[in-house]
Order: sequence, then structure tokens, then C-alpha cells
Amino acid sequence: MRLFERRNVAEEDIYKRLSYDPAANTLLEEIAAARRQIEDAYNNFQNASDPDLIDSYIYMGNAALLRYRFLLRQAKII
Repeated sequence: MRLFERRNVAEEDIYKRLSYDPAANTLLEEIAAARRQIEDAYNNFQNASDPDLIDSYIYMGNAALLRYRFLLRQAKII
């Protein structure tokens, strides 16, 4: 007997939210936002001098890059 059912609720929600709607262009806007996040993290990384901030910007850049790749895969599926 399973006490908790495992469902990918978060994953299901993002697929619903990012489904392509030509009138809204939500997927294209999300891709553009992810690209801006990558650029922001890179620019902040270039100007940071504190080691903790440098680590933070590295993690932010990597997270934004992974999100960008995910969104591009979603765009290819459509």
C-alpha cells in the first residue's frame, strides 16, 4: 500500500502553463525572459568581487541556462 501517490504535479503545471497559444506567445516570452536571466547573471558575475556573490551568480546562470534549454526543447516539440 502506498501512502503517498507520486505525481509530477509541478511538471504537469508547467506544461499546461507553457502550452503554445499563438495569441499570447507565452512560450516565446518565457524563452526571452530566460535569456535575459542568463545575461543578467553573466553581467553580475563579471562585476562581483565577493566570493559568495560569485558563487551565487554562477548558480543563477546555470539555473537560467537549464531553464532556457528546457524551453527551447518545448518550442521544438510544438
